[in-house]
Amino acid sequence: MGYRFRRMTEPTAAKPRSTVHIRVNYADVDRMGLLHHSVYLKYLERSREEYIRRRNGAYAALEDAGVLIVVVEANLKYKRPARFDDVLAVTLELYEVGAASMRIAYEVRRLGEDDPIATATTRHALMTREGRVLRLTDEIRAMLTRDEAVKRDGELD
Repeated sequence: MGYRFRRMTEPTAAKPRSTVHIRVNYADVDRMGLLHHSVYLKYLERSREEYIRRRNGAYAALEDAGVLIVVVEANLKYKRPARFDDVLAVTLELYEVGAASMRIAYEVRRLGEDDPIATATTRHALMTREGRVLRLTDEIRAMLTRDEAVKRDGELD
């Protein structure tokens, strides 16, 4: 994965980030009572949606305008399990924005704990519905890289 996620206490290089609180629900755990490994990708997606929402953007509006943010690479490292009813803090940091792509790093922690239970990175390309690569417009770049306009902890606060 190669990206070293900065701790919240480290000086920031002005890389935009958001933290979303997600409660592990019963439907997302396996027979062992652990969050199923595939669900982490869903939680990363939910944190990306919330990241854009907090910057007064909307995935649906981008898609309606013909802009799709497509995952082209995902890497996850599982360190410790999450369990039913845990509240997870998923922190997303946009660490690279290119001409037509972006890279995001994530840390997943139990709320109130310092050590991550999982880390991840994703790479995304902007594309049309026909599969053509799109360059980031100045408007989309500004939305992705600005500070949060809406402050909240969870998805529904």
